[in-house]
Amino acid sequence: MIELACRMNLEGIVSKRLDAPYRSGEQDSWLKQKCKQSGDFPIIAFVEKLGAKPRRIASLYLGRLVDGKLLYAGKAQTGFKTHDLYRLRERLDPHIIASSPLSEPIKKPKATWVDPVVTAEVEYSAFTSGGRLREPVFKGLRDDLAGAPPVKVRRERRASSSASVPKENILQLLPDADPASREELVAYWKRVHQRALPYLSRRPLKLVRHVQGTTFYHKGPLPPIPEGVHQLNVQKRSGGEGTRLWVEDLRGLIGLVQIGAVELHPWNALVDDIEKADTLVFDLDPSEGISWSFVIDAALTLRELLEQEGFESWPKLTGGKGIHLMVPLAETMTHDAAHRRSRLIAERLTETDPDRFTVSAAFAQRSKRLFVDYLRNGRGTTAVGTFSPRARLGHPIAAPVSWKDIESGIRPDAFTMQQLPPRVRR
Repeated sequence: MIELACRMNLEGIVSKRLDAPYRSGEQDSWLKQKCKQSGDFPIIAFVEKLGAKPRRIASLYLGRLVDGKLLYAGKAQTGFKTHDLYRLRERLDPHIIASSPLSEPIKKPKATWVDPVVTAEVEYSAFTSGGRLREPVFKGLRDDLAGAPPVKVRRERRASSSASVPKENILQLLPDADPASREELVAYWKRVHQRALPYLSRRPLKLVRHVQGTTFYHKGPLPPIPEGVHQLNVQKRSGGEGTRLWVEDLRGLIGLVQIGAVELHPWNALVDDIEKADTLVFDLDPSEGISWSFVIDAALTLRELLEQEGFESWPKLTGGKGIHLMVPLAETMTHDAAHRRSRLIAERLTETDPDRFTVSAAFAQRSKRLFVDYLRNGRGTTAVGTFSPRARLGHPIAAPVSWKDIESGIRPDAFTMQQLPPRVRR
């Protein structure tokens, strides 16, 4: 019951012993179970609201004690009442210090550091695998701890959180990522592998990995590969030879988790013939100022254009902010041909409303426009895989849906690792 309540985003459940009578007042026969957890965390810094008079905070940085070390636990920026913002600024002012009190310093250029002598009560959903609070909400100060002895910590100097990951392995850092834990990922793949493998099996994969607190798009040398995960040597477009991983069963998916894979981004080709595309992908990526209803209308218009070209398409929610239109090809084509064909179709969509569509990847051109991203098509290019979790708050997934779902206005992060989409017939 509590698991179901949490999946429904409820606060929790209240239950009573079956044989106990209903009586007023506090009763031992009643039990309240919350989906959220709470704990006490020392405040290590605050971010000040610029220009505010009187001075007030905008958010708090929190720490946690682990084996005598004070580690970063996350940022609380919700749950404050207006008077809390001013009160906290006054309360923390006498404790301002020049540098971070953390045992393992992190870069927070907006932080005003404080001695960790003031403790906050914080509600949260869980800890990430990197020890960060998920969805922290400020509930108040623990004034009853004001007389407690100051936190004693051991400090170890480290250059950065990514120092343990070789630079040659990092294609792109994802500093704001919030990946699921390995335990959560294993449980998820066990639940969905039969639905996910038709989309992911036997395809070369680009990986987002989470290793020792760092989340990044992987490149270069791979760690030892578990059984069930296969390797494919490929010729790089830039020259030389590289290795791509692929899987075909649950054992392979779990093997990817063991090496820290938190997102899977497959090629539009099978390992049987990596030089031929068997799928086209169109990513409808809205910028700020573009309404979700416009994205939906664009998806429906693009579906019509594809039908005119002889293609059937199906929609996939990205788990981010857009929609992917997936186009299975009746006959494979070269990646260059797929790139050219998808560009022509994207340009046709753009011509229907040039002021609101663009096919340019340049950010200056994408302002207040919907980016029709055809660049997902080409040798070695990828899009997030169907049923792949996203390393984002709440752990949404890239979910296959029906056109009826799209017409109803379903949001791109509607489904999560806990709440799966209904089955869709293709």
